[in-house]
Amino acid sequence: MTEQPTDAQVLPQLLAEEEVCGYQVKPWTIKQLLQVMPILDNLAEELRKKDISFEGLDRLVEEHGVLVLKDLLQAALPQLPDFLAISLKKEKAEMEELDLGRAMQIGVKILALNVEHLKNAFNLVLGEAGTLTR
Repeated sequence: MTEQPTDAQVLPQLLAEEEVCGYQVKPWTIKQLLQVMPILDNLAEELRKKDISFEGLDRLVEEHGVLVLKDLLQAALPQLPDFLAISLKKEKAEMEELDLGRAMQIGVKILALNVEHLKNAFNLVLGEAGTLTR
């Protein structure tokens, strides 16, 4: 039988917040998630067209060098300011002025924190749903 996560295990991650490059990165609100979903869908589609996956990124860079990174940037860069502005609740103009390294670092942290946050939230919800069906 699978152990159900407890509130004490999940709660700290649900309240996750980190500072990255002077910006507070927090889990998305429902409104933010609804706003970033089309951006993430577009990015996923562009990466799929170029046959780029994050799982195989190391291998692709090793085989094809910086061309893969160029393709990744071409896919992500047009929507990065909007993604950052929505996620950080900042003005798009401010996000457009960030240097690329900082913007990418913040963007990756936003994705990592929110993916982990959503996984933990779903685990908690599924555990509670199991209680309802017993």
